[in-house]
Amino acid sequence: MGILEPITHKEEIQELLDDAKKIYDRAKNRFESQKKSTSRSLEKLGKVKISAWSSGMEAFVKAFESFKNIEMNKISFTNSKFIGCDEEPKQMLMNIENATLNAEEIAKAGIAAVGTGAIVGVAAYGGAMMFGTASTGTAIAALSGAAKTNATLAWFGGGAKAAGGLGMATGKLVLAGVIVAPIVGVAALIAGAKGKEKLAEAQKIHSEAENAASQMNIITTGMQGIENMSSNYIGFIKGFGKKFSPFIEELEKIKNAHMVEGSDVIDFDSLTVVEQKTLHLSWLMAQIYYHVLSVPILDANGEISVEAKDALKASEKDLKQIRKEAFHMVGDEATAGNLVWKPIANKMLVINFIAMFFIILGATFLFTTSIIKGILMWMCSFVAFPIFLIYKDLPASRLYVLRLLRLVLAIVLAFLIASV
Repeated sequence: MGILEPITHKEEIQELLDDAKKIYDRAKNRFESQKKSTSRSLEKLGKVKISAWSSGMEAFVKAFESFKNIEMNKISFTNSKFIGCDEEPKQMLMNIENATLNAEEIAKAGIAAVGTGAIVGVAAYGGAMMFGTASTGTAIAALSGAAKTNATLAWFGGGAKAAGGLGMATGKLVLAGVIVAPIVGVAALIAGAKGKEKLAEAQKIHSEAENAASQMNIITTGMQGIENMSSNYIGFIKGFGKKFSPFIEELEKIKNAHMVEGSDVIDFDSLTVVEQKTLHLSWLMAQIYYHVLSVPILDANGEISVEAKDALKASEKDLKQIRKEAFHMVGDEATAGNLVWKPIANKMLVINFIAMFFIILGATFLFTTSIIKGILMWMCSFVAFPIFLIYKDLPASRLYVLRLLRLVLAIVLAFLIASV
């Protein structure tokens, strides 16, 4: 029977080997595709963080340091647990300054000169690795070094070739809590399987292919998690940067309005209530930005860090707290609160106009069936009209509420008219 096995089990052996190749190739293709996608996402996050440190935060530090006697301890979050929450405000400001200087060095050197490993390092560590004393090459060396000591970062960023990975004969990859030995041997085994004539050997190759595919699928899932987390941070940082820029612009205006020739600082006590409140809100916003830019995405084992999972939720919560505080500002202070609420009120303005368009469109269709309904629907569209000439001096927070109420009322009325 042993002699006849290649004949009696020829088809079964071939089917096992063909299936083993399909299983392995399918997993490998997904694996390689996800690796490229995750690498691109981490590199993009690194660039976004560098831009945020070297532009937004850099501009904030330059403007904010122009004021003295600011009691920052009174304008810090007391309930939020974030990176740096136990730091003194002066230390936090120093960290921000050093990080911005290091980010500027990286930006000036250029991504090609710095290397992907350092950029991925910024994505993974973003703050802690950049808080050291700034000097030419310090940040680049530190972040490149981090990639070389972290197998995952080296693997994604191309830092240390000895770190290993799929397709390499040495080393191990630590990712998503799973230690996976290189599985290049399985590919070679399948490639050389044409000469196999025994059913038991074919079954062993099939089993090893399934095991290799399972390992690759586990890592692929881990990489998907890293990519998703990276994408979430990219979206938040970009969005928050747009919210933060009006505060920086306002700080510059205050600075230029009070700067005296021959002096490089402005006494906080000499500012108006609105200006003091603007600095107050600016520092609160800077703390959130500091938090998100500093939190590590990956830990030393290449897993998504615990802090990263909670940081965005905490930042959203803190942002809501700032909005709440700004909403309750009245009188002169409301002018500072407008920095928070004006963009939100403007978004609601656009939404109201869009609603008006669709209600008018609905009225046009109703005219063909009922002139009365069409007229009522057309009048209903003006309920959503978001511009208040009489109340144009209202704080942006109140304009937002009025526009929201008119929008809801217009939609309810339009629904009732259409359904009668």
